Amino acid sequence: MDFVTNDGIKINYQIKGNGKPIIFVAGFGGYQEVWTMQVDYFTKMGYQVITYDHRNFGRSQRTKNDHTLQRLTDDLIELVQCLGIKQAVFVGHSMGGSLLFNLIKTEPDLVKLAVIVDQTPFMLNTSDWSYGFMNYTLSNYVREAKMVPAVHETLHGIDNRVAMKLNNARIDHPFSRSDNFDLLCEHIAHDWRGVVKDSQVPIDVIAAVQGPYYNFLFAKWMTTQNDRVNMALVDNCGHDIMAEVPDRFNQILRHFLLKNRYLSN
Repeated sequence: MDFVTNDGIKINYQIKGNGKPIIFVAGFGGYQEVWTMQVDYFTKMGYQVITYDHRNFGRSQRTKNDHTLQRLTDDLIELVQCLGIKQAVFVGHSMGGSLLFNLIKTEPDLVKLAVIVDQTPFMLNTSDWSYGFMNYTLSNYVREAKMVPAVHETLHGIDNRVAMKLNNARIDHPFSRSDNFDLLCEHIAHDWRGVVKDSQVPIDVIAAVQGPYYNFLFAKWMTTQNDRVNMALVDNCGHDIMAEVPDRFNQILRHFLLKNRYLSN
């Protein structure tokens, strides 16, 4: 299904099930198919599950302009409004987590719970911040970001139950890093630590202990800044937790939903 944003861009989304909504938000270069095992699991639990592709990603319309986190956040808000949803749980992976930080900042009443999946609140390392993305700093990140990181994003690969759909989506709708480089650079430069400290919205963070991009202790830092933040650490897994170890991920997310009394109908 598609809906059209206020600037005329078609955004593809999928909705399945009934009950209280959970909206899954993919990361940079991501596809909604990465949430395949979450869609199946949480619809069976009685939730309504919504996935979508960002503009210029996946099945959504290709664009030349407005590649910003604010525009992507506005797209998400418009999708929620289109569906008549007043409040939901949002689950954001990687850059999708940064988008949720911005959603908390701009439209906190929409967010019952934000689940951040392996995304530090600040991606640039400094003399007093060691939880940035790899070796990125203010002075080198634009240069470094032009190159795909020379690491394996996953530790043991994508679960077979996800891999086929995800690979087909990649073939059918190729992603262009260069066409979204402006978005990537903006994403890297944002500092969301103030949002973490000030949030009145519950935040749960799921971090990969062996993730290739961040020191997983960023999650511990988040819990020390705000009593509304909780964390779960996932061992023996890389960056794509929900697609590498979906059964473990689903149990963690289920626990967070129940802990926050977000019960299925």
